[in-house]
Amino acid sequence: MEVIKVKDLIKANDHFKEMLKNDPEFKKAWEEIEPEYELARQIIKRRKELNITQEELAEMLNTTQSVISRLENGHNCTLSWIKKVSKPLKCKPKIILEPTDSPDDTLVKH
Repeated sequence: MEVIKVKDLIKANDHFKEMLKNDPEFKKAWEEIEPEYELARQIIKRRKELNITQEELAEMLNTTQSVISRLENGHNCTLSWIKKVSKPLKCKPKIILEPTDSPDDTLVKH
């Protein structure tokens, strides 16, 4: 397994921040997927707090390690999966809808 150096992580983070600041399309794309990645970070953090491996969590959920890996990479973050994974992680999901002030947001009235 390749070791990632701290200085490389810092460079990547700095580049990421620059892209958010200077590239509106990149920023918009990130804002669309960021909630999934934030959720993934929380799942990873909680799993590690409980000293549970991906394999162990998968066994608890009667699934495979690769499914847990995809979940922790921000994929398949459905409400159903969030509720399912919260039980062995001894937590409960909390979903908050926050208003936005962005002019790009459209309101659809029915």
